[in-house]
Amino acid sequence: MSQRFTLIVAGDPAQRTGGYIYDAHIVAALRQQDFDIDVVGLTGAFPDADAEASAQLNHALSSLQDGAGVIVDGLAMGALPEVVAQHAQRLDITALVHHPLGDELGLDTADQQRFHRSELSALAPVARIIVTSHFTARRLPELAAHYAMPLKASITVVEPGVAQAPISPAAEPDEPLRLLCVATLTPRKGQDILVQALAGVAGDHWRCDCYGGARDPEFTQRVHRLIEKNGLQNSVFLHGECDGETLASAYQNAHALVLPSWYEGYGMVVTEALAHGLPVITTTGGALRDTLPAGAGLSVEPGDSDALQDALSLFCHDPDIRHQLRQGAIQARDGLSDWQMAGAAFAAVLTDMKRSPNLRAGSQFASDWLTLREEADITSRSQRLADVATEWLSARTQAPVLVDLGCGRGSNMRFLAPRLGGPQRWKLIDHDASLLDQAQQSVAELHDAQGQPVAVETHCVSLDPLDAVPMDDAHLVTASALLDLVSQRWIDTLVAHCAKHRQALLMALSVTGEWRFMDSQGGPVLDDEDRWVLSLFIAHQQRDKGLGDALGGQAHEVLIAALEKVNYRIEQAETPWQLTAGNRVHQPMMATLLEGWADAATEQAPEAAGRTRHWLQQRQQAVANGTLGIWVGHCDLCAMPQEEA
Repeated sequence: MSQRFTLIVAGDPAQRTGGYIYDAHIVAALRQQDFDIDVVGLTGAFPDADAEASAQLNHALSSLQDGAGVIVDGLAMGALPEVVAQHAQRLDITALVHHPLGDELGLDTADQQRFHRSELSALAPVARIIVTSHFTARRLPELAAHYAMPLKASITVVEPGVAQAPISPAAEPDEPLRLLCVATLTPRKGQDILVQALAGVAGDHWRCDCYGGARDPEFTQRVHRLIEKNGLQNSVFLHGECDGETLASAYQNAHALVLPSWYEGYGMVVTEALAHGLPVITTTGGALRDTLPAGAGLSVEPGDSDALQDALSLFCHDPDIRHQLRQGAIQARDGLSDWQMAGAAFAAVLTDMKRSPNLRAGSQFASDWLTLREEADITSRSQRLADVATEWLSARTQAPVLVDLGCGRGSNMRFLAPRLGGPQRWKLIDHDASLLDQAQQSVAELHDAQGQPVAVETHCVSLDPLDAVPMDDAHLVTASALLDLVSQRWIDTLVAHCAKHRQALLMALSVTGEWRFMDSQGGPVLDDEDRWVLSLFIAHQQRDKGLGDALGGQAHEVLIAALEKVNYRIEQAETPWQLTAGNRVHQPMMATLLEGWADAATEQAPEAAGRTRHWLQQRQQAVANGTLGIWVGHCDLCAMPQEEA
């Protein structure tokens, strides 16, 4: 069954600018994944919304049924927080933010603050926020802190993909160099700075072709005047907006991309140029500092025409530098992600496949991610320890009561119940009512080892405080993939409770904090960049996830130590995921894991976001090509009161 969403954008959805092109590619990729996407373009003035814009957004949202999924582009919602708030409780709203509206060049202080406050107000009630760069993922919380307007929704980065393209030919020795600038003619894009810089580049062995719609007539006239003033009419050409075929030809015939922007929320044309093996000469404005990989181009501070002139002169007059940068661009090209991967990441967010930061609010593990991992969980789990737990329960004189902590959609119960004989009663505990509903729906087809139905009750409560969880009558307390989220205090409370009530414990698939890549023969692969990301991931695991300072991969050993103190008999087994290279069934799960690790690393070390992004692109490509698999460390544990063992 397809999943239905509505995308709402400001103006004509067919516009050929970065944000609209991103939206169009994501829509196409989602439709290929069986999403049913309606695209609605709003009339009226944006982003400084007028009455027509407000009425249009209100009408578009009012026309959707309760609970409908809707994605609203930030340009269409940032200035209309009242309209968004009116529908936020009724609809499942995802905000798509390319860059903060108040960061647009040319705003005075009052307008900048007005846009910032308005956009933060609009984002406050939404279910989730998708941004197109790690820079914007850092920028929004900074603004929220500055204005004391906290954001409740999680922020997820889904960077643009890129279409496959042939490598553009290198310049022949006597061939004029062709510089390409692809950007709308607006002050933020800096074409005036570019013309001033080009005026100082010696010689006539180059030309610069600029493509992009004239969105600001006054600025366009300024650029024309600068071209005439500096006598560049035969060297710099403003072609205006063009179709895709013309632009593809321009990339294919160019020798470098020049993007002189003051600020970019991502800078999609940079990756489009790299897809053609073109070096990039750009600035460090906004996300551009992260977007351009090291060695694939030259970067200068935004607005510095002298520095840009020096970079252009170096490129035009030093063939060794041109060759070096071209090789760097071609190398970066191999690590680029395509739009299908971007669409898969976007789909994962829409269906809540990622963990949210707080166990008490929203799904910690949404159903699609739990479905995705269930087969790997079943394959990896220890059958021997499940049998040990089954044997212990069979010795009880009463029908066993099993409490499943953080049950999600019930996969732990579905694994264990058919292995237990005789009557059994389950208590499923989770803070997410929608996941509990899904778990309850699966009970009808669930039977014990003798083919008898299983009694199940659900309890929608938080796991902290643990005293509020109805588990006093349990014979076995169990959980799967939970321990890395909990604290020392939480484990001590759990063990004390189990010891007091003489309860056994079966904890499955507790992460050890270790992961590595595998080659096609299953051999380990872990280079220095992998170790660096792993260290950031391990540190991120120990952040508070809603149950106190998380223990991450240390939780398994901490639990063992606590159980030994109360004289429990403990058995354990290593239960790693082994997701094999080239296995198409495993690839969606591996793609989700990579995104999660990169997100954790970026949150832990935001200053190194570019390095993390480059690592992610390389590993994504290797997984997609079938040359790498993934090994993730887990352990299972079964523990019982000693005197009853």
